[in-house]
Parts: sequence; structure tokens; C-alpha cells
Amino acid sequence: MAGTLINAVTTKKEDYSDLLAIADYRNTPFASMVNKSKAPTNPRFDWTVDAYSAPTTAGVVDGVDVTDFADQFANRAKLFNYVQKVWRNPKVSGMTQDISDMPGATNPIQAAVAKALIEIKRDVEATCLSSNDGQVDDGAVAYKTAGLGTWISTAGGTVVTVPSAYRPASAQVITTATASLDEDTDLQGILTAIFDAVGGMGMNYTLLCGSVLRRRVTAMTRTAVSASTNSANRVRAFNQSATSAVVESSTTTFKGDFGDLNVVSSSWIGLSGSTVDTDRGYVLDMDKIHLRYNERPTVNPLPDLGGGPRRSVTCTFGLQVDNPKGLGKFQP
Repeated sequence: MAGTLINAVTTKKEDYSDLLAIADYRNTPFASMVNKSKAPTNPRFDWTVDAYSAPTTAGVVDGVDVTDFADQFANRAKLFNYVQKVWRNPKVSGMTQDISDMPGATNPIQAAVAKALIEIKRDVEATCLSSNDGQVDDGAVAYKTAGLGTWISTAGGTVVTVPSAYRPASAQVITTATASLDEDTDLQGILTAIFDAVGGMGMNYTLLCGSVLRRRVTAMTRTAVSASTNSANRVRAFNQSATSAVVESSTTTFKGDFGDLNVVSSSWIGLSGSTVDTDRGYVLDMDKIHLRYNERPTVNPLPDLGGGPRRSVTCTFGLQVDNPKGLGKFQP
């Protein structure tokens, strides 16, 4: 008996859900945490750093008059950086806007703008966490702001230069392979080096790190690596409630002799091209870092010239690191 089978129906309508699933949950912790300060009023913005003179244990002979004087501002230096503009420019055709039925986009141009705003924030995050040097707009290349990878360096940048007196010491930049990092030598060591450079007891630092380094931090605070391949690792025991049958294996705060490291995962650290440096980590005193917006993420309507609605989502910002001498970095 003849009938119509579903596989023979050529006019079946497609059934799209209005739910739009975006398989990307990578957030922007640095841009969310960092201080937002005064807007720059020039493409190059400057600030001053200073340091105390070294202590002296010499005495003063009784009755001697003052004949020598000190310049209390001799240690001052000027640091600077440049602003950078980023943009995302969505456009949809007139027919797309007016007569299309797109899942998750009742108003296509509004949906495009909402997505562009998220992408702009990621652009800012990735730029600040990069090793970009500063760059001056000459009509052919754009202004670029120097990223943290350049500031936390024993060499400093080439364009955005840091006086040697205000650069991190070599012990504050850990170049050991991630798999070989050790709690005492490296975690305690970098905190010790920062203390020796700038002082400060009980400081709270943020360790912003890639996924591989984050895993290693948890591993090194859980076990101690044996020096012999024929010996078992020494296991460190932690007391925790077993009533919930939950095994906890994550380090969110490492308390060292010279400060605490609050471990925060980053999806955009050390971005170069399309590659993230998952082994990298920045030890940051967030009170000493500022994101200076000249223009916060802004949606600029553009005229429809017949092809459909257009928008330009723009942002102009610069990174200010008050004193890079008090920061650290893991970069194998």
C-alpha cells in the first residue's frame, strides 16, 4: 500500500531552536580586576617613580658643621607608555536585518554589537597581558601600548624603555621549565626576590597564569619531587572533611613567607598571533597597575548607505605600571 515516507519529503522545513550556544566561556580577569584611573590626554602618557637612598650606618662627628647636602630627588625617573585603539565593526545587510529569522538574534545588528563588545574586552585583556612593546603611530602603523611581558623584564622595552634601577631583578623572572618548577625554589623564591627588591611583608599578590602553569602550581604544592627516580615522591597530607566524598585538588591561594599568591587562571596571557603562552604567569601587585581609558568600549552608529546597518565598537586605552621593580614573572 503506497504512502508518503519522511525520507521522500523534499519540502521539509528546517527546525532551528531559538537557543544560541556559544562554546566559549573564556573570561577577562585582568581587565575586570585592574584599577581604572585618569584618562590619558595625550597618546604618550608619563608618570614619575622615585626610590629612597640606601641607608647609612656612618655617624656624625660632634661639632662638625653641615657642608654637604643631598639631592633628595636624584633617584627620580620618568616612565611612560602609549595608548592603543582597538575596534570591531559589525555590519549586517538590510535583508538580514529586516526579513531574516536568525536563531538567538531577533535583532541581528544588536546581537552583532553585543558580541563585538565582548570581543573588544578580550582585545584589551590580551593586549595588556602580551609582550608587545610600545609603538608610535607614523601613519603606517598604529599606536601600541606596551604589555606586561615587556614591563616585567630585566631588559625593558626597546620603544617603551624602563631605567635599569626600576626593572625587576633576574631572580624575579623565573625561566625554569614549568615541569621543573619547585615550591621552595620558585614560588617562595620569587616572593623572596620581590621582598628583597621593594620590601613589604604580608603582601597580597595576584598570580595570573596560563593553564599549564596553574596545573603545576597545584601539583608542586601537593607533592615534593624526589631527587631519585627509584624513590617514591613524598606526599603532603591535608586535612579536609570526607563526609561529602569530594576530593579537593586545587590551589587558589599560596601563602609564602613574604606574601600571598592568589592564583587566577588566564586564557589570554602571552598571546602572540593566535597562540597563548600557557606556561606564563605574572606576579602582580594590583595596586601598582592601572588601565587608563581615554575611551571606554563605545558603540558608534554609522550611517546606512544602502547596504544595511553598520556600527563601530571602539576602545582607546593605555597600560600604566607604576613600578615594575615590585613585580615578577614566570616565563620558561
